[in-house]
Amino acid sequence: MSDLLHVTPVPPVGGLAPVLPVRPERPAGAPAEHRPAPDDNSVAARTAGNLRAAYAQFIVNADTHEVIIRVKDANTDEILSEFPSKDMQAMMRAMKDYADTLARHRAAMHSTDAAL
Repeated sequence: MSDLLHVTPVPPVGGLAPVLPVRPERPAGAPAEHRPAPDDNSVAARTAGNLRAAYAQFIVNADTHEVIIRVKDANTDEILSEFPSKDMQAMMRAMKDYADTLARHRAAMHSTDAAL
């Protein structure tokens, strides 16, 4: 058994190195460093016109207080996709209604028990 595991001492750890700033400090209100204007070679992705022009619309559902994200076509305002989906929104609404009903039922049971 001693042949399988051989433990040897390790050298001691040296002193800590000083912490260096991530970026150089500049006085408050000083202008940021100048960045060159993007050129044709600095493009992150090319689509060759295959993607639709679209935008995201953020809506807060008044019933569930959940945020709904709708991706719409910029030209026609057609809804391309929605997160969460209509089915998921309906399920969340039903679960909230059930929880509200259960809370009212428990409150009613608690008030009748307290009256006795």
